Amino acid sequence: MMEYSYIFNLEQAVESLEKLKKNRYLFLDTEVAVKNEKEIDFFTDKVRLIQLGDYENIFIYDMFLIPEFAEYLRPFFRDRGIVGHNLKFDLKFLKTNFDVFPEIVFDTMIASQLLSQNENEKHSLQAVTYRITDKYLDKSQQTSAWGIKNLSQQQLDYAARDVYVLREIFPVLRDRLNKINTPHRSTGKIKEIFGVENPVAAVEMSFVPQLAKIELTGMPVDEKALKEMLREASSEYQRKYIEFVRSYGVDPFSPHKVTAWLSGKLGLQLPRTQKGSLSSQDSALRKYTDRKEVSLLLQIRSLKKTVDKLKELESHTVGGRIYSQFRQIGAPTGRMASSRPNLQNVTRELRKLFRAPEGKKLIVADYSQIELRIAAEYVNDETMIEAFRSGRDLHRFTASLILGKEYQEVTKEERQMAKAINFGLIYGISPSSLMEYARNNYGVDISIEDAKRFHSRFFQVYSGFKKWHEQVKEKLRERHTIEVYTLLGRRMVVSRFTEAVNFPIQGTGSDLLKMAVVFFGKLSGDINASIVNLVHDEIIVEVSREEAQKAVEILKESMARSGKLLLKKVPVEFEAGIVDTWADK
Repeated sequence: MMEYSYIFNLEQAVESLEKLKKNRYLFLDTEVAVKNEKEIDFFTDKVRLIQLGDYENIFIYDMFLIPEFAEYLRPFFRDRGIVGHNLKFDLKFLKTNFDVFPEIVFDTMIASQLLSQNENEKHSLQAVTYRITDKYLDKSQQTSAWGIKNLSQQQLDYAARDVYVLREIFPVLRDRLNKINTPHRSTGKIKEIFGVENPVAAVEMSFVPQLAKIELTGMPVDEKALKEMLREASSEYQRKYIEFVRSYGVDPFSPHKVTAWLSGKLGLQLPRTQKGSLSSQDSALRKYTDRKEVSLLLQIRSLKKTVDKLKELESHTVGGRIYSQFRQIGAPTGRMASSRPNLQNVTRELRKLFRAPEGKKLIVADYSQIELRIAAEYVNDETMIEAFRSGRDLHRFTASLILGKEYQEVTKEERQMAKAINFGLIYGISPSSLMEYARNNYGVDISIEDAKRFHSRFFQVYSGFKKWHEQVKEKLRERHTIEVYTLLGRRMVVSRFTEAVNFPIQGTGSDLLKMAVVFFGKLSGDINASIVNLVHDEIIVEVSREEAQKAVEILKESMARSGKLLLKKVPVEFEAGIVDTWADK
C-alpha cells in the first residue's frame, strides 16, 4: 500500500523536512503546468508539485499554494543528494521557478543508459521500472491539467507513485553499476552520498547539473547580424537557383538527374561509391570547380545548407540567446547530441554570429589531436607515444615516415593527406575506404595504389595498432559480440569491427570532456563565468571582461586535470583563447 501526504500548508511543509533531514539523499520528482506539451518553456511554465521522499515517507508539496516553501528547500538541498529520473528537467524548473538547485544527484535515466547493451532499449521511467520490477507504471496522468485549482485523487496518486518507484529502482541500478569492473574507482560526493563506485557513473551524475546550467544559460548570438545574414543568403540562394534551372534545365537537388547531367551532358568522369553508383557529392566535384556549371552547382548547395542552418538558429533565438537542448548520452560512446537547434554543427562561417554581449568575452578551448593521443595511450603504440612526448605534430610525423621524407620537408598538402591517413587507419578502414574518406573529409585525392601502399606502411610504422586490430578481429570471430571499455571504464557492447576500435577512443574523449566540465564547475566558484556550449572536444565559456583571464586559467587547469587522470604516457595539450566571437579562435 502506497502512503503519502499532500501538503498545502507552509507550517506542515516545514515540519515534514524534520522527518527527512536524517537522510543523506532523497527521492525527488516534479509536476509542471505547461502551456504547450510540445514546446515546454523552462522560463515561464510553472512547477505545481514537488514530490520528495525517503524509504519511509513521501510528501507532495503544492507549490501553487506554498511558493514560500522554496526558501526552506534551498539550504535543505545544499549538501543532500537527490535521486530522480531525467533530473535535468526537474533541476531546470526548480532553478527558474524557485532558485533552488540541488547539485549532488543520481539520475536513474542516466544509470539505465550506462547499463544498457541495446541501442533500441528505452529509458523512460515506465520502461526502466518495468525492466527492473516487472510492474507497469501508469503514465496516463502525465499530461493532465496540472494547473487546475483542485487536483484530483488520480493526479496525486500518480505524483506519489513516481517517487515510490524511484525507491525500488535506484538501489538496483546503483549496485549493477558498481559490479562493472573498471580501472578506476570513484571518489567525491557522488560516492560518499549514494555509494557509487563506478567512476563513469560518478562523472555522468556530476555532469547532470552542469548540463542543466549550460541549457539555462544559452549561447549568446548577434540577433541583428543573424537576420541580416539570413536575408542576404536567402536572396543569393534564390537568385542562383533560378539561374541554374533556367540555364541547364536540371533540379540541382535531384541526385539522379544531376549525376546523369554531369556524366552524360558534360562528360565528367565521376568516381563511384562503394555500392558502385556514380557519385556527385561535393568532394567528387571538387576537381571540376573550374567549370562554371559545377562551380554554380556547388555554390547553390553550400548556400542551401547555410540558409537552412540560419533558419534553424533564428527560429530558436530568444532575446539574443539560443537555448539548445542536449542529450547527455546521445551515443553509446557517451557523446552528447544537441538539438533545437543543433549547436554542434555550426560552420566556421556562421560562428562569427555568436558574439559575447557588452562587457563580456568568450573563451574558446579545445584539446589538440586528442583522439590520436587517446588512441596512442589506449593501444600503447610506442612510436606514436614517443612522437607526442617529443612534441612533434603527429600528422607531419606520419607523413615523413610514410613518404620517407625529412620531418621539416613535409608540405602542407602532404600533412593534410597524413591527417586523413591517421584518422582513417587508426579505426581500421580499408585502402578503398581510405580513398573515399580522404576525398570526402579532407579534399585529398589518393589513388588505390597509393592507398594500399600507405595502408601497409602505416601499420609497419605503428605496429601497436596492427596488433590491436588483429586481436579485436579475433575476438569478434570467436564471440561475435564483445565488450569494450574506455580508459575510465565506460562499457560498450559492439558487434562490428569499426565500432570495436572506434568506440573506446571516442568514448574516452567524451569522458575526458565531461570530467573537464565538472572540474570547471567546481573550480570556478563565484566568478562570473558560465559554459555556454560543448562540441565534442571543445568548450565555450562566457565570462565578464574583468574575470576573463582568471577564467582561462581555471579552464586550463580543469582540462589538464582531466587529461592527466586518463592519459599517463601521452601528454595532453589544448588551446584556450579569449575572443569576442566564436569564430575568432
